[in-house]
Amino acid sequence: MKIVFINPSLRPESKRRQLPVGLAYIMTAAKKAGFDFELIDMDIDHLSMDDLEKIMLEKKYDVYAVGCIVTGFKFVKQISGIAKKINPCSIIIAGNSVADSIPTIILENTDVDIAVIGEGDITVVELLNALEGKNDIAQVKGIAFKNDDKVIFTERRTAVPNIDLLGFPDWRIFDLNKYNEYSKINVNVFSQESVLSFPLNSARGCPYNCTFCYHVFKKDRYRRYSEQAILQEIRRLHFDYNCNFISFWDELTFPTIESVKERIKNLENLNFKFGWDAPIRGDLFKKEHLGLVKSLKALGCDNLAFSLENANPEILKTMNKKMDVSQFVEQAKVLWDGGIVPLTSIVLGYPQETPESINQTLEICEKCNIYPSVGFLLPLPGTPIYDWAKTNGRIINEVEYLERIGDRQDFHINLTKMEDQEFLDIVTKKLCVLAKKMGLKLDSVFKTSTYQKPKDIK
Repeated sequence: MKIVFINPSLRPESKRRQLPVGLAYIMTAAKKAGFDFELIDMDIDHLSMDDLEKIMLEKKYDVYAVGCIVTGFKFVKQISGIAKKINPCSIIIAGNSVADSIPTIILENTDVDIAVIGEGDITVVELLNALEGKNDIAQVKGIAFKNDDKVIFTERRTAVPNIDLLGFPDWRIFDLNKYNEYSKINVNVFSQESVLSFPLNSARGCPYNCTFCYHVFKKDRYRRYSEQAILQEIRRLHFDYNCNFISFWDELTFPTIESVKERIKNLENLNFKFGWDAPIRGDLFKKEHLGLVKSLKALGCDNLAFSLENANPEILKTMNKKMDVSQFVEQAKVLWDGGIVPLTSIVLGYPQETPESINQTLEICEKCNIYPSVGFLLPLPGTPIYDWAKTNGRIINEVEYLERIGDRQDFHINLTKMEDQEFLDIVTKKLCVLAKKMGLKLDSVFKTSTYQKPKDIK
């Protein structure tokens, strides 16, 4: 059985080329199970759909597997169409949130044959075994598939409780020489010049449930690797791949202060140093934790990202953010005082959004001396705000909507009471004002992050 995995390029014009963590786990599971496969990496090799078709014409495969986030729906539709045209008898598998959040849509509107739902590490191995043995795939948990004109769902697979058992990706599957060329630009590094970075996924899922957020572990409990497993992976990245900067690739790396203390204790035992960053909650650190922040800095922490999302209390409540703006401000000050650069993202465009609430959000960013990563609200299938958009007639044709959406920095849909151009102009103008106040010269006001020297935060 000839198998090929395809890594689509969701942002062909982007300056970044990051290792695909989710796909890496799936391919590693297949490799451990003894399957031989090939990889067509459209992203790192800058391949167009025409390029992909030429490559696939040279060699036909029995199984095509592709995965990405749901904003890549249009690319998966194109890729599956090319594969089916070249080999009509092939089986096409899709995974990640493009399959998990819209299984019926993707099976009924593309040439995808099987959608992997939920955690895919074990599912993909059982599925490939079933396909190779020509067994009934209906016995494989965690998938949906076409059966004539019907979509059949098998029993949902229970997530692996102890993710230590899954291990970490085998990065040798990828062309690391090419990916390493993007190491510096892939991460926000403010304290070192020479950077060879790798992602490290230390947890799966998130214990919170924001109304705009979707990921494939949303229906599963939050799970973390053991500290022993994380330390072992840090050593492997350092010694096997010469990694000197780790980006913790999680929805949430530190759920509690105790988890921070445990990480500090373990990092202190390492006999080498490395730089790192991680995502945290906006309310994790308080004034009394300044000593912990300084310890993190001493142990290589370069920056920590935590989402304000919005400063309007009503919008924060609608987001189910479960955080107060004052906590965000306090944490920003603690991080600056401890020598760690704070980064944040904001989401503009909830139905309650107004020019005043936009200004309110950006004023908090200015107060905290953080130029934010700015995103427009992008309703994703499987989230409450997506359901709201459908119910209120903002999303009428789901397939059309999914085929045109992309990055959150681009304006795709308007749920506010403002006119489209009015909303876009207000956001752009206010961001320009913020950049000017902070003394920044940006190619785009939607720049992802910007370092600024600390100032007093009252």
